[in-house]
Amino acid sequence: MSEEAVSDEAAQPHEPHIHIVKGHPTDEELAALVTALGLVGGGAPAPTEPEPTRWGQPVDRLRFAMSNYQRLTMQQMTHMKR
Repeated sequence: MSEEAVSDEAAQPHEPHIHIVKGHPTDEELAALVTALGLVGGGAPAPTEPEPTRWGQPVDRLRFAMSNYQRLTMQQMTHMKR
């Protein structure tokens, strides 16, 4: 077998087929068979892209820490009471 023949065979995708050995199935029976085989051998769905993480976004540097927020609120409440 030459290298050209091997590369030609590899380039062509495999085409699935069903070969009826015995009997004469109706079109409805063939459709049911193809549907059942398609559901069983459908394969896994293509993986989706993961959602980009929001960890470490530049906007996070503009926010105050929760401890600062609580301290500011406590200072404001103390000032208002005086």
